[in-house]
Amino acid sequence: MQRNLSALADGVFDLLIIGGGIFGGGIARDAALRGLRVALVEQHDFASGTSSRSSKLIHGGFRYLEQRAFALVAESTRERRILQDIAPHRVRPLPFLLPVYRGDPRPLWLMRLGMTLYDVLALYRNPAAHRKFSPARTLATEPGLDPNNLRGAIHFYDCQEDDARFCIDNLLHAAALGAVCANYCEVTGFSALDGKINSATVTDHLGAGTFDIRARAFINAAGPWVERVAGLLPPAEPGDLPRLSPTKGVHILLPRITQSHGIFFQGRHDGRMLFILPWNDCTMVGTTDTDFKGDPADVRADTLDVEYLLAEVRSLFPNCGLTASDVITTFAGIRPLLRSDTSAPSARSREHSILRRGENLLSIAGGKYTTYRLIAEQVVDAAYGILGSRPAPCRTAKTSLPDFRPATAGERIAENPEVFASDVTQAVGEEMASSVEDVMRRRTGLALSRSGGPAVAEHVARIMTTAAPQDAGRIGASLRAYCEEWDRNRPGN
Repeated sequence: MQRNLSALADGVFDLLIIGGGIFGGGIARDAALRGLRVALVEQHDFASGTSSRSSKLIHGGFRYLEQRAFALVAESTRERRILQDIAPHRVRPLPFLLPVYRGDPRPLWLMRLGMTLYDVLALYRNPAAHRKFSPARTLATEPGLDPNNLRGAIHFYDCQEDDARFCIDNLLHAAALGAVCANYCEVTGFSALDGKINSATVTDHLGAGTFDIRARAFINAAGPWVERVAGLLPPAEPGDLPRLSPTKGVHILLPRITQSHGIFFQGRHDGRMLFILPWNDCTMVGTTDTDFKGDPADVRADTLDVEYLLAEVRSLFPNCGLTASDVITTFAGIRPLLRSDTSAPSARSREHSILRRGENLLSIAGGKYTTYRLIAEQVVDAAYGILGSRPAPCRTAKTSLPDFRPATAGERIAENPEVFASDVTQAVGEEMASSVEDVMRRRTGLALSRSGGPAVAEHVARIMTTAAPQDAGRIGASLRAYCEEWDRNRPGN
């Protein structure tokens, strides 16, 4: 996947996709598999928004049963099975324990009933049926759990994945099929006549100036920025504008406190459902769910977010002794949820909507990572209506997602995750990584590990400079920016 701005400026495409997150990447792969001429641009790096800031799960959404979102759960479990089939190297089953205590807002019998419904809605496609564990077996499985008033637990499965890497793989496959993709290219306007867009004006943030991209249909998959992109068309243009009620989700990374299981539990302070997840040799805890107003690019964890999550961890693992000084790093993302009248952020729908504005602009609002493939299928089907032809069959449910990891070669940079110099070289040469953050956070996952600090980042920068000596100045500046961000994401800094 090469950054070819001339191909973007000189071609005429069937689709121009705006947004290089998982929705944009999924749409590009789907459309390219159907033989359409596809272009995609992303204002920052690929997967740099919500698509690298999730809980790293492909899951059916057990907690959505409480909202009676039965169709969404059935859809999610079906998509989870498909993603396991097409990308087993990325989507792996993860066992969970759901411990229940006396006094929890949802008693054990209700959780078991819900989990039975979860299995049924999945048409028993879950990696394994759920089981009830006694208090003794629960503590034997996870000895660090609070034994006081423990009523038992439910053992079940969902799936875990590296969200950023999975998104990059979709884009790499789209590019291999002929899609022309570029990061750091921001759509700043449209040229339209009588409601029909002819071209999008794009500014390259890496220094190539401004140019136009011509296409027959335009797909707004900008996630938290979807309203801004749709607003680039004149207000007089007919059609629906996407409206969001975004929420902020914060995660913290801690030293490993669990065995091999994820923990899904009811928060002691507010009853919210929270995750404690194994992540390499660390533990990931999340997530918060609070209203967010502001620039999605500026979202970060604050002191209250970190204190809330730590308090919940200590209540469940009372002997862990963790404090803010133990937090390795934090990350925060924005959920671009559909606007609703529901005041409680956690109760807002994870459904999606595909909206048409003018003659040839489609916007995707809402949605969840797990169902990205189905959403992409629906968007491409809708795009065929704009193109005036019958949709070619969707192939993404049966076409394997290739494994783009290079053969392990050269020096090993880190063990957890295992990263080699060849991974960095490939990121620069074949995956459009132009900054240290691109490599550390979205190509290798080093930023979410004990190896995410300045020492490893400096090593990565040296390898990047060797691979692209003409970009030494930019890489050096990005190293300084990454180290500053690393400090900001640690409590007390």
